[in-house]
Amino acid sequence: MTLFQPDDTWLLWMVIVVGVAASIYLEQAYRWAARLSGPVLALCIAMVLANLRVMPPESPVYDTIIGHLVPLALPLLLFRGNVFKIIRTTGWLFVAFHLSAVGTVVGAITAALVLRNHVPDMAHVAAIMTGSYTGGGVNFYAVASSYDVPSNVMNPLIVADNFIMAGMFITLLLVCRSDWAKRWYPHPHTADAVDSRALAAEHWKRKEISLLDIAASLGVAVTVVAVANLTARLVESLPAERTPASVLGEVLSNEFLHITAWATLVATVFHRSLERVRGAEEMGAYLLYLFLFTIGLPADLWLVLSQVPMMFVFCLMIALANLVVTFVGGRLLKLNLEDLALSVNATLGGAPSAAALAISMGWSKLVLPALLIGVWGYTIGTAIGLLVGELLSTWL
Repeated sequence: MTLFQPDDTWLLWMVIVVGVAASIYLEQAYRWAARLSGPVLALCIAMVLANLRVMPPESPVYDTIIGHLVPLALPLLLFRGNVFKIIRTTGWLFVAFHLSAVGTVVGAITAALVLRNHVPDMAHVAAIMTGSYTGGGVNFYAVASSYDVPSNVMNPLIVADNFIMAGMFITLLLVCRSDWAKRWYPHPHTADAVDSRALAAEHWKRKEISLLDIAASLGVAVTVVAVANLTARLVESLPAERTPASVLGEVLSNEFLHITAWATLVATVFHRSLERVRGAEEMGAYLLYLFLFTIGLPADLWLVLSQVPMMFVFCLMIALANLVVTFVGGRLLKLNLEDLALSVNATLGGAPSAAALAISMGWSKLVLPALLIGVWGYTIGTAIGLLVGELLSTWL
């Protein structure tokens, strides 16, 4: 018996929305909370409430968030996904990014084969982390929503993922400032670095948003999801002899892949209109916070804590493979240190994290390319994660 029942709709919404607001506020107001990150705080608040028997483990409210709000988040976060602008603006960073993506795939497959007897539901866990360490949290949630992974597996994975991501961010800062890295790699932007505090104040300043922005953002996002749902069902309904091999067929019928494809197409074709719309990314990020809070509610806290160490090892193996492949490949291709560091950060943490690294280092000319390459990660991460998951399902 819990304090709130599954049909206490408004009370459950109250707790979820207030819990998400608290996690965002804490992250932005306190240094210790920023180190933990907002997503981990949201997850922890939800798990504590669930284990104190305040929130029920299941409810139609949770189903609404997972089934309807999460799909909306993806097109909102892809409003800047103009493929031509990404390729044109990012230059060699585009090449470096794909080195990092290859490193993620190599690391995920290797870690899955090594730890398959120690991590439950390994194929799906590897798929989720491949998506996450190709594009960031957006793809983590997109791939996770495609599979029925138990919350007691998901939650320790989220905790481990966020801690590894934070550790890698610090590692990249140290690498970029180290003399040995500067001896081994060209670093043209380091000499032109500006004051990071002024750059941060300019980038993270409050944005204006109008009622029309909200209406346009949601109108486009709902349309994309509706069309993607139709095309996904169409592919799924095709006779077996008219679909590709089973692995590719499973991937091509995934709703989130269709959402990504349609969102990218719309962002590319109608880029002039969408670039004038403000607030879409913030709304998308907020919806992902709701999802994260929700998946923490069915979790057994003690079971989660017991599984964190193994998930930590799993995520660390993938992140290190990403780092090694990127910097070894970058050395062979004579790529810039700045591009290599940003590509690793963009794959592991997504667009905001990559921009934060550029700002922290004072690379004013790389803030926009870092954001755009992160958006490219959102575009391809889900497909790569699903493909790795389907392949591992046949191997393990």
